[in-house]
Amino acid sequence: MARGAFLGIGGLPLLLTLFALKPLVTALCLGSGASGGLFTPTLATGAVLGGALGLAWNLAWPGSPSGAFAMVCAAAMIGAAMQAPLSGLALVLELTHSGFGLMVPMMAATAIATLVAFHVDGYSIYSARLPAFADDSAPATPANGRT
Repeated sequence: MARGAFLGIGGLPLLLTLFALKPLVTALCLGSGASGGLFTPTLATGAVLGGALGLAWNLAWPGSPSGAFAMVCAAAMIGAAMQAPLSGLALVLELTHSGFGLMVPMMAATAIATLVAFHVDGYSIYSARLPAFADDSAPATPANGRT
């Protein structure tokens, strides 16, 4: 899915459908107890969103490669989701073996996305999965399951 977005393969309806369905399927799988991670689905979701935005941009200003938009959005999505923007950038560059010419837009998008995600939620994809019962000093409430 991400590979196709990076290469500019797929149309706007397909990429928008994948952008909507990938997080839903991931949530359903993890919610059912299936083992799996969040890194790859987050990267793929960012890539297809970026590819879709790149195709939409090309409707107004033709000539821009939609794969570049996919790279920038994938780096921003994974950096914000991990709350580790430098790691997100490094991982996308390492996994794709390209994108060094896009470093400035990737850094800007990743920094902005990480700040927004921090102020909206404050959790990374890893810390959000920690058990809610880690703090035994918390009072018993129906919200934390201890009554």
